[in-house]
Amino acid sequence: MNSQQSLYKNIINSTPIFIAEIGGNHNGDIDLAQKMIDSAISSGARIIKFQTYTISNFTAEDHIGYSDFARESLTYEEFTSLANYCDQNNVIFLSTPFDEKSADFLDKLGVPAFKIASGDLTHLKLIRHIAKKNKPIFLSTGASTWEMIDEAVDSITSLTNAPLSLLHCVAAYPAPDNETNLSLIKTLQVRYNKTVGFSDHSIGIDVSLAAIALGAQIIEKHFTIDRSLPGGDNDISILPDELKQMIESANRIRLAMGSSERTPTTSEMEIQALIRRGLIVTKNLKSGDVLSLDDISAIRPETSIPANKIDQVIGKSINKDIKAMAQIQWGDISNGSK
Repeated sequence: MNSQQSLYKNIINSTPIFIAEIGGNHNGDIDLAQKMIDSAISSGARIIKFQTYTISNFTAEDHIGYSDFARESLTYEEFTSLANYCDQNNVIFLSTPFDEKSADFLDKLGVPAFKIASGDLTHLKLIRHIAKKNKPIFLSTGASTWEMIDEAVDSITSLTNAPLSLLHCVAAYPAPDNETNLSLIKTLQVRYNKTVGFSDHSIGIDVSLAAIALGAQIIEKHFTIDRSLPGGDNDISILPDELKQMIESANRIRLAMGSSERTPTTSEMEIQALIRRGLIVTKNLKSGDVLSLDDISAIRPETSIPANKIDQVIGKSINKDIKAMAQIQWGDISNGSK
């Protein structure tokens, strides 16, 4: 196990997991890519991701995005340098391979996991090639049908037992709020019984935080240091202060999710008696008087018979004189039972 795999093992066991997606935001400038790594680390990111491809094996020259993809590409040597830089700074380096040669390169580089983009959900040859590496896979599910996802999942799970995580995604840049369909997070969990996350293309961090509250254990979010930079996904990416806020808020949400059991918490136990009410008599009563509903009220704190035991008190006689506003204790009631 290399250092990246060891670090990945520690990070992956502490959810939520955040992937700062630099992608092609560096515009093919390795110095800018390194500055983005530094900024992501300063903002709290532990996993930083790029996109690796050989342009001739990825996009045809007449594709509308060819020139942008060509400009935003880095060499394998440059990716090796960035991976080493991440390792030296104790963060995970990941990159999405868009062709088999790049997948082989990343595997030899020692990446601890692979990301498969939404656009390649139906690229079964590439999916199977990656699955045979027997490493954890993050599979984005944007622009898909259930049949497409089923086929991709089956292709992976038939070849490897390595962990597979599904990322709900809307493949739009930016993704409109009314198309984000966060309810699919739970549906993916139930349908596939896998770890589910969210690859977020929406503006800002609000939708990502909502996804965490709905059960997403992984958040992948495009990251930049300057939204005015050309190319890549800079214009829809979050800035360092937003990444920092997202991580802090998400960790708070994770803690707040707590347990589905309804029992008093430690903090509630400390004030429980102060906020609950105990039974008192509303007027002077003599020994032998029978308690009626009009004879009883309840006030804070609960230092007498609890207010929810009123049905066990009505119709019972008292065994001593009690003054108005006095608390009623179980020992004051004839044949009283707790």
